[in-house]
Amino acid sequence: MSERSVTGNGHGKAIVVGEHFVMDGAAALVVGLGHLRTDVTMRRLGPEREPLSVKWQGQALAPEIEADTLKMLSRACTLAGAKGAIGVDVTSSVPIRRGLGSSAALAVAALRAAYALMRRSQPDSSDLLGMARDIEGVVHGVSSGLDPAAACSTDAVLFQGGAVFRRVVPQGEQLEAARWVLLDLGEGAPTRDAIAAAVARRAAMGSKDLRLLTDTTTLAAMEAADALDLGDVERLARAMQRAAGALVPLGVVNQRMTDVMDAALAGGAMAVKQTGAGLGGTLLALCRTDEAARQLTQQLATQIAGSWVLPIAAKERN
Repeated sequence: MSERSVTGNGHGKAIVVGEHFVMDGAAALVVGLGHLRTDVTMRRLGPEREPLSVKWQGQALAPEIEADTLKMLSRACTLAGAKGAIGVDVTSSVPIRRGLGSSAALAVAALRAAYALMRRSQPDSSDLLGMARDIEGVVHGVSSGLDPAAACSTDAVLFQGGAVFRRVVPQGEQLEAARWVLLDLGEGAPTRDAIAAAVARRAAMGSKDLRLLTDTTTLAAMEAADALDLGDVERLARAMQRAAGALVPLGVVNQRMTDVMDAALAGGAMAVKQTGAGLGGTLLALCRTDEAARQLTQQLATQIAGSWVLPIAAKERN
C-alpha cells in the first residue's frame, strides 16, 4: 500500500569565478542552470519495505555513488522530519561527477520533496541553503554553500561568507548573442578528492601567496558580475581568464583539461576555465555568438564526451 507521491526539484550550476578560494573568504560568481534539472519524487511505502529505497532513472549506480545518494536522501528526510519507509525516484539531467552541482541539485530537490511529503511549509531560501549545505557535507566534507545557492535559483548570484549578497541579471545585446558552452570531459575524480588536493596546496602556500590568489579571485568575481550587469562580454571574458589562472597553483587542473582549454581558445572561445572542483569534469567556455559556440563544439567533438550550448542573457533563459 502506498500514499500520494510528491516531487521536489533542484538544478545544476556553473561556477563562473570562485572555485576553492570561496573557502578562504573569496567572493564567487555562480549561475544556476535551469536547463539541467533534478526531480526527486517521494512516496510512503508499506511497513514491510526497507526504510529508504531509491531508483535513479532505472539505472544501476556505481556502489560508491549509490551509497552517497542514500546518505544524502536519508539526511534530507531527517531534516524534514520524514520517518518510516519511503520510496524515492530520482530523475536528473545533471550529470554526476562533472562539476555541475549534481549533489547540490539532489540535496535541494530531496529537501523540497521531503517537506512536501510531510505536508510542511517549504523552508525559506536561507533555511533551505543551510540544510542543503548540511546534506552536501555528508558526502563532500564541509560545504561552502555555493552549489546549493545556485541549485535553489536560476539567477546568477555573487556569494561570499556562506551567503548570497547580490543577485545578477545578465542583459544587453552582447550577452543576448553570446553563449555559455559546457564542455564535458567525462566523469572526473570524486569531488572530495579534488577538494582534498586543493586544500593541501592552499595549506602549503605562504599566507601572502594565498591572499594574492584569494584577492585576485574576488576581484574577478566582482568584475564578472559587473560585466553581466552591463552586458560587456569582453570584460566577462577577461574576468574568467583571470579566475582560470588563479586555479592553476591548486593542482586541480590536469593535463587533459589544459589540452582542451588550449584547443577551445584556439577554436574561437573568448574564455574557458574549469567549472567545479576540477581533476576532470566540465569546462565552461564563453563564445561571442551561437554560431561560434556550435562551431566550437564541432571542432572539439573528438576531444570531449559531450557539450551543452546555453544562453546567457535573462530573456533567453528558460
